[in-house]
Amino acid sequence: MGDNTQTVSETTRFERHIRLLAEVGVSPELTVRQLIAARFPVEWIKGRFPNVSESAFHVPVEPPLRRRRGAKPAATLPSAPAPERTAPIGAGALPVLPVGPLAERVVSETAPASSGSIAPSVATSVPVHTHASAAPKPASANDALSDGISFQYVPLIQCSFPHADPGPVTQFTRRNGWLELTLSTARPDTGLPYGVPARLLTIYCASEAKRTHSPEIYLGESVHEFLRRLDVPITRGERGSLRVYANQLLRLVHCAISIDENIRDAAGRTGLHIRQALFVEEARLWWDEATAIGQGSSLVLSPVLYDSILERSAPLSTKALKQLRKSPMDLDVYAWLVHRLFHLGRPSTVTWAQLSGQFGHGYREIRKFRRFFADSMKRVQEVYPEARLKLTDAGVTLLPSPQHIPRDALVTP
Repeated sequence: MGDNTQTVSETTRFERHIRLLAEVGVSPELTVRQLIAARFPVEWIKGRFPNVSESAFHVPVEPPLRRRRGAKPAATLPSAPAPERTAPIGAGALPVLPVGPLAERVVSETAPASSGSIAPSVATSVPVHTHASAAPKPASANDALSDGISFQYVPLIQCSFPHADPGPVTQFTRRNGWLELTLSTARPDTGLPYGVPARLLTIYCASEAKRTHSPEIYLGESVHEFLRRLDVPITRGERGSLRVYANQLLRLVHCAISIDENIRDAAGRTGLHIRQALFVEEARLWWDEATAIGQGSSLVLSPVLYDSILERSAPLSTKALKQLRKSPMDLDVYAWLVHRLFHLGRPSTVTWAQLSGQFGHGYREIRKFRRFFADSMKRVQEVYPEARLKLTDAGVTLLPSPQHIPRDALVTP
């Protein structure tokens, strides 16, 4: 009986995977690879995709789009390349493929109020693999990020979320030289994630994934504890922080992410690496109060995103996040600076035009952006005084500096 129930559950999850990937606009070939990566039986996949080339099924257990943890990475561009070394996406050298909107409802009902906040009654129709009460709850409230190190997914450092509410749009795209990131949703009534909450929630998810080595992220107590650690006031009511973060969490649950990167192999051949994924594969959210995320709430990161987070996350100081958490620009500049200097071996200049394209978010005049960026950098240097850089008329020149998070402080998984 138990085996039959498990088979039915896996079959349902298999069908849901196919439906979600189709709604996001993933090609049949990439869908096959992602289903293989999710460990579904090959015979099931062949039965649903009989017209896909046989070669798509003859891939390693970890498909080419994602490598096995601990293995050497593919010959891709370094995480902080000099701008002149690669052809920028959109410059005509390489194609950029569009991503379709996400049309699957992971949480069955949301009815945002006119102010954009969530309604108190939210139910879920999608079961999480493990029962909510069995979610990976931290052993203690101080376990999460207890070492003072947080993590952020690197593509969200290179191309960040919107700073302010983008309104009822279904797509948001940012480009940073050789990388393009697109966020999409089919729920304009819910909207895209934005601002400080979106950043802190994704930092929390990345940090927990790195800490637990599990795609299931427990929310019932840990998010509140994380907000307390960052001195985010826990307030209730129509405009309280609990309502704001619950609303942003729903936006994140409904979000799909597409990352297009220029790549180059050892022989100099160039190409395009495309990674498309739902941010959250499944979610179970309980409301113990009208607007607060309740006990037993959890979400499951999609397999593609989870593996990518383990592979490509940058360490940040939780203490620094605490000091900078009032401004999305400050959080973006801090994460960018720490990540760039962590890998920097020689001086590198980033022009104001490049920085404006990455961080500008609506500044029409570079001089206005430059002034705003300089103010933000002053606050960032207060938490990272060892950072060596120069602001010039040309841009920001980064110089090799002591790492904000020393390598020996990172525990190897």
